[in-house]
Amino acid sequence: MTMAKSARPVVRAPQRPRAGRDLTWLLRRREVLVAAAIVVVIGLSTAVHPYFWSSDNISFIFADSMVIAFLALGESFVMLGRGIDLSVGAIMGMSAIIVGFRIQNHGMTLLPAIGLGAVIGLVLGLGNAALVGTFSVYSGLEFVVTNGNQVDTIPNSMTNLGSNTVLPGVPIILLATLPFVIAAALVLRYTVFGRSVYAVGNDAEAAYRAGIPVQRVLLLTYLIAGLFAGLAGVVFLIRTSGASSTTGATDNLSAIAAALIGGTALTGGRGGAFGALVGSIFLSATLTAMSYAHVSDVWQPAGVGVLVLLAVISDSSGGTLTLARRLRSRRWRR
Repeated sequence: MTMAKSARPVVRAPQRPRAGRDLTWLLRRREVLVAAAIVVVIGLSTAVHPYFWSSDNISFIFADSMVIAFLALGESFVMLGRGIDLSVGAIMGMSAIIVGFRIQNHGMTLLPAIGLGAVIGLVLGLGNAALVGTFSVYSGLEFVVTNGNQVDTIPNSMTNLGSNTVLPGVPIILLATLPFVIAAALVLRYTVFGRSVYAVGNDAEAAYRAGIPVQRVLLLTYLIAGLFAGLAGVVFLIRTSGASSTTGATDNLSAIAAALIGGTALTGGRGGAFGALVGSIFLSATLTAMSYAHVSDVWQPAGVGVLVLLAVISDSSGGTLTLARRLRSRRWRR
């Protein structure tokens, strides 16, 4: 008579409560960590300079970051597809100059100005996707278009949008930027195109074998980067009430830095729109804190570079080696 062996009891690993899992997931989000870093920067700066916490200064930090936020939004699409666009600053400059002259010399109003900025961005973004060397071309065109002149007369009805607030510390321009951030986030998360961008960034060859039109997806990312850069030009006019042949010349690094700090990986396939926004605000808060600490303007770009290196080093995907490869790669749009 054979005795049946009793089944060994299955021991299940204890599961953490759902609230604990949600909290752990939340704390691992780069956007949350950067938001916490913003609070730390503001807290430390306020401890030394109490005026740093004033509603005027907080409003300035938010408003000052919106130009880079638009650039970083577009840059994030390109970086998610494992590319980097070095022409967004020049496209922003071209948009600001052309739209600015239309406003200054022909009385163009806000909505047509936004439309013209978007069209300029799309056209230059298309050229950027098709050609190499557009950074130098667009930067040179800024000098040609300005012909030694500059934009310096933007009506108060526009510039007030860049400085006025709806609540203490909450500028109008921040609320105007949020719909664009939300739209970009929805596109990336819920559309076929958005999922394709992540797939191409993770593994372009596997995405191609899966039937994803890789080249078309990459083309669209550069178009979107151009679109947001064109809109950034209009925001720049609203914020500064002027533009010149050097507008946007130094903003490429800031846009890349904001995207990286917000969690967009150099290796592609990871990141998002909200990260670009909080990364831009963090940059603005840090540079403002440096000004309060009497750090020379000459050294502030070096501070941005240090933040880029820290963001790359903190990237768990081997970002340092990737950055070195990108510096030598043809995929940089020079």
